[in-house]
Amino acid sequence: MDKDLIINLYKEQFNIICLYLIKCGCRISDVEDIVQDSFIKAMEYITEVNIKNLPSWLFKVSINNYKNMVKRGKIINSKSIYEGNFYEELVDNFNLEENILNKEKSKEISKALNSLKEEYRSLIILKYEMDLSYKEISVLLGLDENTVKVYLYRARNNFKKEWNKINEGYR
Repeated sequence: MDKDLIINLYKEQFNIICLYLIKCGCRISDVEDIVQDSFIKAMEYITEVNIKNLPSWLFKVSINNYKNMVKRGKIINSKSIYEGNFYEELVDNFNLEENILNKEKSKEISKALNSLKEEYRSLIILKYEMDLSYKEISVLLGLDENTVKVYLYRARNNFKKEWNKINEGYR
C-alpha cells in the first residue's frame, strides 16, 4: 500500500466529501464516521481500484455509505441548507419580512431540487453550492469534463422547469 497516495487522497478529498455530505443534511459526527469508513475501504481495496479512478471511487463509496446509513435508519437528516432553520442560524439580523421570504424561497428551492433525478441534484449542489469547477466535478465523479457540462446543462433546464411549475401560481 502506498502511504503517500492515501495521505494525498485524504488531503484532496476529505473536505469535498465532508462539505457535500453536510449540504445533503448529514450531521458532522456522522460525516466523520462515513468518511473514515470510506478511507478504510480505500486502504483495503487500493490495489483493486485504478489509481486514476480512486478519487471518484472514494466519493461514490462515501455517498453510498451515507445512503445505506439513511436507509437503515442510523442517520436522520436533521438539518439541510434548504431548511429555514439553517438560514435562521446564519442570519439573525434580517428583518422579519426578509426572513419569511428567505424561508419560502428555500422551501421552493428544496422542492424543485428534490423533484430532480439524484444525478442532476448532485451536480447542481457540486457546481453551485460547493463552487467546484467542471474539471473538479469530472474528477470527483469519474466522468469526462464535457459529459459533466452536458449533464449540468440538462440539470439546469430540468431545475428551471420544476421552478416554473412551482411558481406558476405566483404569476
